[in-house]
Amino acid sequence: MDAAAENQPIGRGAVWVAGIVAGCIIAAVLAILPFAAVHLPVIVPFIPIFATTVCLVEGLTAYFLAIQFRASGDAFLGALAGSYCFSIVMAVLQLLIFPGVFSKTGLLGAGPQSAIWMWVIWHTGYPVFAVLAVLTRLLPQTPRSRHAGLALMLVAPAVAGLFSYLAIAGGGVLPPLINGLSYQALRDSPAMAVVLAANIAALAACIAITRLRDLLSLWLSVALLASFGDVVLALGAGARYNLGWYGGRVLTVVSASVVLCLLIFEFSRLYSRLMKANHSLASRALYDGLTGAFNRGYFVEQFPREIGRSIRDKTPLSLLMIDVDHFKAYNDLHGHQAGDECLIGIVGAIKNILRRPADFLARYGGEEFVVVLPGTGREGAAQLIAALRPAVRSLKLPPAASGGQVTVSLGVATFDPLRDSFAPEELLRRADLALYQAKRGGRDAVREFESEILGV
Repeated sequence: MDAAAENQPIGRGAVWVAGIVAGCIIAAVLAILPFAAVHLPVIVPFIPIFATTVCLVEGLTAYFLAIQFRASGDAFLGALAGSYCFSIVMAVLQLLIFPGVFSKTGLLGAGPQSAIWMWVIWHTGYPVFAVLAVLTRLLPQTPRSRHAGLALMLVAPAVAGLFSYLAIAGGGVLPPLINGLSYQALRDSPAMAVVLAANIAALAACIAITRLRDLLSLWLSVALLASFGDVVLALGAGARYNLGWYGGRVLTVVSASVVLCLLIFEFSRLYSRLMKANHSLASRALYDGLTGAFNRGYFVEQFPREIGRSIRDKTPLSLLMIDVDHFKAYNDLHGHQAGDECLIGIVGAIKNILRRPADFLARYGGEEFVVVLPGTGREGAAQLIAALRPAVRSLKLPPAASGGQVTVSLGVATFDPLRDSFAPEELLRRADLALYQAKRGGRDAVREFESEILGV
C-alpha cells in the first residue's frame, strides 16, 4: 500500500515520540532492576490476562503486516509478520502449560521445566526472526524476495510449534533452569547467554541495517529494546512473581504493542488521506476546475431530477442559458489568463445573485453557462435577470479586441407542470433557442422562448 509504514520517512515528531517511549523503557528497567528480586503476591489471573493480551495484540500486528505484505509484496513485511506469528504460538502454548493456570503442572503433559524453556525459546526466537525480517531489507524487490517473505511468515509459527513440542515432550529431561519458583540456575546457564545475545544482536542489526530511516524500522527497534528489557528484568528477578518478573511481562506487552500502535496510526492516517482524496475526486466530478461552478456532468445528472421534483411538487422551474459576449475577442486581446479571470469574475457575480440553496449554476461549455431555478416562474426569473446583468456590467472588464464590452446574453425557458408535459431536453432546447435569438439580436440581451422579451 502506498502509505505503508515502511515507506514513510521519519519526521522530527516521530523521532521525539519514539525517543520518549524508548527513554521510558530504559528508565523503567533501571528503576526496577535494583528491586527486581523483591517478592510480590502471587496473582493467579495475571498469566491468563498477560497471555491473552499478547495474543490479541500480536495477532492484530501480524494480521496488519500480512495485509500490507499481500498488497505490496515487500518481503520485510511478510517476514516481520512471521516473527509475530511465532510469538502468538509461544504465548498460547505457554498459557496452556504454565503451572497453576489450568492445572497444577500445566496441560499437554508439560514437565516442571517446560514453561521456563518455552520462555527461553520465545525470547530467542522472536528476535531471531526479527533479524531475518530485517535482513530481507537488503534483498532487491523481486518475486524471489516476495517468496522469501512468504516462506518466513509460514515457517516462523511452524518453528514455534516444533520447538514448543520439544520443550513440552522433553520437559522431564531438559537441563533444569527452575527450582520451584526460583530460576537462579537460568542465570548461569548457556541458555541465558543465548537469549541475551539474540536480543542484543537483533536490536543492533535493526539499527545498523535499517539506519532507522523509516517509521516501521524505528518502532521495531523500540519493540526489540522492550524485549531486551524484559530479558534483563527476568535475569534480575531470579524467581517467578518477583517485581522483575512482573515488570518483564509488562515490557513484553509493550514490545508487542508499539508496532501495532504504529500500524493503527498509519491505517488511520491512510484512511484520512483516502477520505480527502475521495472528497477531492467528488469535487472534481461535480465542479468545474476553473470557475468553481458545477460542471456539465452535474447539470446533466441533476437537471432531470429537478424537473421530476417540479412535477411532483407542481411548482414551476426556469432555466437560464447564459453566453459571455465578445469573450473570444477579449481572450485574444488580453490573453488566456485574463480570459480565465473574466469567467471566474462572471461566475462570482452570478453566484452572488443566486440566494436560494436550491438554485444552481453550471458551466455548460466554454463561455456558456446554465442556471437552474427550481420553484421559479417567469416573473421570478425576470427579477433575477434584472439583477444579474448589472452585476456582470459592474465588473468593469476592459473592452475586447473588437471594441465590444464583455456582457452576457441570456435565453430563458420556463417549465410549468400544470400546463407542460415535455421532457427536460425540450426545456433545454427552448432555452438554447432563446439564447440564440438573444445573440442574433445584438448581444447583451435577454430572450424568452417564443421570442418574448424579458427585462430589456
